[in-house]
Amino acid sequence: MAIKYKWLALRLEELIPSYIKKGINQLPTEQALCDQYMVSRQTVRQALSLLESKGLITKKRGSGSYITGLSSDLSRNVVAVLVSSDTDYIYPGILEDISHSLSESGFSCKAYVTENRVDNERRILSALLKEPVKGIIAEGCKSALPNPNLDLYRRLMRRGTAVVFLHNYYPDLPNCLYVKDDNLHGSSLLIQHLASQGHTSIGAVFKSDDMQGIERYQGFTEAIQSAGLSIDDSIIRWYDSYDLERLVQAHDTRFLQDMIRHSLNGCTAVVCYNDQIAYYLLQELRLRGFLIPEDLAVVSFDNTYLSRSDIFSLTTLSHHPHEMGTLAAEMMLHKLKGLPAGPQEVPWFLNTRSSTNAGL
Repeated sequence: MAIKYKWLALRLEELIPSYIKKGINQLPTEQALCDQYMVSRQTVRQALSLLESKGLITKKRGSGSYITGLSSDLSRNVVAVLVSSDTDYIYPGILEDISHSLSESGFSCKAYVTENRVDNERRILSALLKEPVKGIIAEGCKSALPNPNLDLYRRLMRRGTAVVFLHNYYPDLPNCLYVKDDNLHGSSLLIQHLASQGHTSIGAVFKSDDMQGIERYQGFTEAIQSAGLSIDDSIIRWYDSYDLERLVQAHDTRFLQDMIRHSLNGCTAVVCYNDQIAYYLLQELRLRGFLIPEDLAVVSFDNTYLSRSDIFSLTTLSHHPHEMGTLAAEMMLHKLKGLPAGPQEVPWFLNTRSSTNAGL
């Protein structure tokens, strides 16, 4: 009897990955297991209790036995999180939310910093192939450009590693799961706000090598046309990850200076890719004597700490608190447990402040 229930528990443990792969979260009923393996109900119950003691299933009275997604080897219950940074901007909060949500289901997370570099991304993914983890939540690097690391993502996915993308995704990967911003609607909210204040000459600055930048530009142009305004290429500027690195690390503001001189001359408002670039632009505008919003209204995305200071308060878009990281973790947990999961876009909400309303 003792040998039989242990054998059954081992057999079910071996089958759990195939259940998860098929999107099945619940083990067969006790009676179905009795019939399938020709054993007594007592043997089935002992086997299920053993699986529960290992953390592989959780039993719900009157409902059944549900897969947790955990491994009996506790060291493997890790989800790797690949992000551009773990210390700056939005990332500490996102990592904290992911970690909290995963820990409630018995998983831990380990952060890996890519600095938005594909060479760093490749090094990290190669290491994860050698040191298996349950899943990967990844902010893809330079996601608007062809990525040379899709072969590694494919290998990890074929091996059974669950992959969820954050903020972006790679359309060339099959059945790609992601949590990202609804950037088209976000840009529309900003243009509607500016147009309602009478702005007709609206400039913009977007990031060229990330998917978010391309989508925000698309939303911007569509909203400009919907407002009955004209699209003018000369007042739309682009920057990439290397421009940002020089700006943040070396305080090289030359591209912002050029933008102010040549692109924003004649504009009454500007849409910024995010709070970070808006912060540096506002500093440069103040040095040149601009009054905000009297001379130029400024709006952006993300609602971070950079959008609020003693000097300026930025009209910006936000999500519900803790939403992005929590949703990414929940999607990962669904995937690990064999529950249904699909891509999600997170809506933006407008926070109106003094950079567009002088009286605020």
